Amino acid sequence: MSKALLPYGVSTLDPAIEIPDTSLVKDKIKRNVESKITARFEELQKEAQVVMDIFNINKSVLESEFSFDPKQNKTYHLYEREDGSTFLSLIEPELWEGQFFHLASTRLTSEGLWEEHAMV
Repeated sequence: MSKALLPYGVSTLDPAIEIPDTSLVKDKIKRNVESKITARFEELQKEAQVVMDIFNINKSVLESEFSFDPKQNKTYHLYEREDGSTFLSLIEPELWEGQFFHLASTRLTSEGLWEEHAMV
């Protein structure tokens, strides 16, 4: 290949090849990438916590004792007895007069999952 066709100089008389300082550009890109990855990681942690909460309430309800066919979108209450066993009931916490420990109010969603349901 002819020296005249090379993309760089091969003689001491050719202009000097200057390598640009890319450290500032790299730092900016690095900060941007770290920021985006950290934000996404935090989103995934929150999402994982939501999934764990759904898993835990479903596990608690399904391991409890109940002798009725739960209906969707109806509120049920999860209680714990003194012996540590749990049961699901339609009866609201204030009607038990402290006989049992109220763990959660729940409802069965249309997707077939139990979710905690805040009492108003």
